Amino acid sequence: MGSAPSRMLFDPQDYELRSIVNEFLDRNKPRKYLKKLLDPHLHPHGMKEMAAPTELRIAYAVIHLLGSLEVGKAQDRITALRSLHDEVLHSATSSLRKNTARVLLQIMKNLVRAQGDPVRQLELAHDFRQAAAGKPRIIREQLRRYDLLEMPEAWNHIAFDDHVHDASTKGRKTPTHLVMDAWIKGQRSLTVIYYNFVRPEVAVELLEAAKIVGIRVTIGVEYSARFRDRYAKLIWAPASLADAQDFLSFLKQEKVQAFMALGREVSHYQQQSVLRTLRHFNERHLPEVCQRYGIELPPLSESGFISFVGIGQASMFHLAKFVFSHLMEAMQSRVEVLAREYRQADAERRQAIRDLVDEMNGITSASITERYLHPSPEDRARDPEVPP
Repeated sequence: MGSAPSRMLFDPQDYELRSIVNEFLDRNKPRKYLKKLLDPHLHPHGMKEMAAPTELRIAYAVIHLLGSLEVGKAQDRITALRSLHDEVLHSATSSLRKNTARVLLQIMKNLVRAQGDPVRQLELAHDFRQAAAGKPRIIREQLRRYDLLEMPEAWNHIAFDDHVHDASTKGRKTPTHLVMDAWIKGQRSLTVIYYNFVRPEVAVELLEAAKIVGIRVTIGVEYSARFRDRYAKLIWAPASLADAQDFLSFLKQEKVQAFMALGREVSHYQQQSVLRTLRHFNERHLPEVCQRYGIELPPLSESGFISFVGIGQASMFHLAKFVFSHLMEAMQSRVEVLAREYRQADAERRQAIRDLVDEMNGITSASITERYLHPSPEDRARDPEVPP
């Protein structure tokens, strides 16, 4: 199919739903009355139905959840999750109510992220409209299609993940996003791990989001303890804390605050170790990489790396991703030049070009870590995994 599929292949309602989603994605400032659709005090079968169709309300809430990773918008994400959860649960009227809601959320997430691919968006819009009816046969088919297990409607199954990260460490998702995805997957229990300390606002968002969808969350803090010239990883998970307010009260205790302050110092030390590795890469390895692949890349800036990490804690994982993103951008430009040269080259040069491009295609963030970011035995001072 091309970018403009025949209208005979999809229903008019599919085009309408795609237009609704793209309208919101293209707007920097959506209409004010639509933001009021997220009001948790309005019932999905009440005034909201008069203001906008269900598809529009679900799309708007998902867009809010998939928006910014900024901590300052945590309450907006919580409000959007509460509204979204109510919308998908009340839109499903079949015997597979919760499974229908999970499917609707997964499809709408994919529909939002497929912007720029009109055919894929139409396929997803059609799937969404079919799933909205809640027919068991269709829901089970969609569960298989999107790699979701059917869960009992009593929600009494055993499904958990005991070690996950959000954007405050090395994950990509805000606490609300993390909880929403866990609910879509059918998980009922999560242990979310933070490094060295916990930000109160992050813990509150995580626990409030979990309460909305009925997931039990345990917060764990990972520490590194010196053991035989290495670090042993220990996870401390405070127990018997009922809700967000209990956890906040716990964090306000004087001894806990002092302990978390020490954890912040450790994180600062680890960040400085990662920045030293970045400087080492710029000085020793970047010229070698540029020469080997025929690319031009200026030294990677520390401020750019800190912005790339965002609210997370700088780590070798982040650094490898940061280096990889810059290398790929430069290599894509290089491949375009090589493609033009390839058309005029002889057989020997063509083989050399193919070998070079294959080597560039094999570069990953893991291979970057292995080749360039692991300190040599004589340079242990750069290794954050070795006690000073």
